[in-house]
Amino acid sequence: MKTAEKKYGQWDLPKDEDLQLDVESDPICSSAGCDQYKHKKAKLGYDINYPVPNFGEDRDMKWTLENEKLASSMVGHHWDFGTEESKAKWHNKAKDTDYDFAPKLDGDMITTAKNLDNA
Repeated sequence: MKTAEKKYGQWDLPKDEDLQLDVESDPICSSAGCDQYKHKKAKLGYDINYPVPNFGEDRDMKWTLENEKLASSMVGHHWDFGTEESKAKWHNKAKDTDYDFAPKLDGDMITTAKNLDNA
């Protein structure tokens, strides 16, 4: 700062009464708000948010579920998705471990990086 004052002259700080400390709005925006940066809205060219009729369950899905029940009874196997037993059986044990994905470098690596910077 002393070098700059020698080159450009004494630096006079503004007095407290010259500063505006109670700013209510962003000086870049008008009193109406920051509307100059908003994107213009263009028409999409098609309707959105229109009502969709509900004709009930799809026949193909209904028949698939019926066929699955029939096949399960023929084979003697029952699907049990989402039950506590299936969650325990198919639980991914690796997700129970909290892995450190950003470990600290070994001391030798830190020294090598420092020496590389020095070189």
